[in-house]
Amino acid sequence: MTIDITNLSPTEKKEFIAQARELEKQEKEQRAKDMQALEDIAKEVVPASFALLQEASDNLAKAKAQVFRDFRDYLLLKIETMGVKSNQQTHTVSFNNQSVKLGYRITDGYNDDAGYGLAMVHRFLGTLAKDDNSKKLIGALNRLLQKNGKGDLDSKKVLELRQIADRDYPDTDLQRGVEIIQNNYSPKLSKWFVEAWQVDSTGVEKSLPLSITAVNLPEDVDLTFLLPKED
Repeated sequence: MTIDITNLSPTEKKEFIAQARELEKQEKEQRAKDMQALEDIAKEVVPASFALLQEASDNLAKAKAQVFRDFRDYLLLKIETMGVKSNQQTHTVSFNNQSVKLGYRITDGYNDDAGYGLAMVHRFLGTLAKDDNSKKLIGALNRLLQKNGKGDLDSKKVLELRQIADRDYPDTDLQRGVEIIQNNYSPKLSKWFVEAWQVDSTGVEKSLPLSITAVNLPEDVDLTFLLPKED
């Protein structure tokens, strides 16, 4: 019901304003109580949850270290017996229907001098801008020089650019620049990892979740209230 305050008497207006102010006061007090309730819940659950997650993280770290210790003799013997190359990044060991994969990942990286090669490449590309076709070519070549989120070039794309330079633009600043970039390639060790999986009775390969994100929640944990509702 909408009330037209202009139709109220002075006394009724005062009562209406007083009621509105009282209602506003009550709403502010209720919000303050709700905010305090949220803070009280956070005070209780954040430390407890953090401690639980810290324990899970510590246990994963211990398990990861133990797995590498357990496989040390196996990997040393494998390298000696099978002549495995020292730059092999992963090793998969299987028994019956279970497999464990150990190794390390590297991320692309380049020394500062790669910047000189990059400048030569861009200078050469600038000489190609003559018509629409050449602009399209420049766009395609520039995409091979796009940097990732960490500001590094993609070594696979640089290799692709080198192949184009060797084939189509020999003895040019493009070829020389890409060569400088490749000569300054300096990959960095990213992380040591462990993965595991097993093949079930139906022949389906199922990975063992080893991160808290990958682990499925039990079916009795209902979080649908957090999902967007359909209009």
